[in-house]
Amino acid sequence: MYQPWVYIVLVGLVFIVYATLVPKTNTSNGKSSPSINEIEQTMEHFAGELEEQNEALIRQLAELKKDHEIHQAKLSSRLESLEHQFAHSNQELLKLGAAYADLQKQLDQPAGRIDFAEAAAAQLEIDQLQGTDHSEPQSEPEGMNIRSRYAELFELHEQGKSTDHIAKKLNMNKGEVNLILQLAKQEEQLNAQK
Repeated sequence: MYQPWVYIVLVGLVFIVYATLVPKTNTSNGKSSPSINEIEQTMEHFAGELEEQNEALIRQLAELKKDHEIHQAKLSSRLESLEHQFAHSNQELLKLGAAYADLQKQLDQPAGRIDFAEAAAAQLEIDQLQGTDHSEPQSEPEGMNIRSRYAELFELHEQGKSTDHIAKKLNMNKGEVNLILQLAKQEEQLNAQK
């Protein structure tokens, strides 16, 4: 595309050519000068070309503006989509954090373990009482003794190891270790009462 200064230079050149032709025609009496109609036609043709080039330039600018607006709209919608995904992910993360905190509280809460241990001990006591109602006293099978079943656990406990250490060493849950220790204590108390 031509720049605006090119048009100005072209108009200037047309005037210079015209100015050089006019004095020559006046000095030479036999030569005919260009008519005013020819000059007007040349100027109209030149103005028409300038107008076409300006319209083409305006169309290109309009297309660039339209493309820019479309691109900006796409980026804006993508940004909104990412913000929505981020907000949704953030909510999910908060939910997971809350669920993790609740689970951690449940695992760290000793009261829940004791209630479970008491329920298991009560069931064991009921089972043992039902066994003593028979006319013949039955000896407890060796497999039912908690201390013999979990000998390694009780050995570590007697060495003074913490429940965390025992759980890690035996690949057990901390709550499971506490439950076994509670059941063993209650079993000892029941055996002492007999």
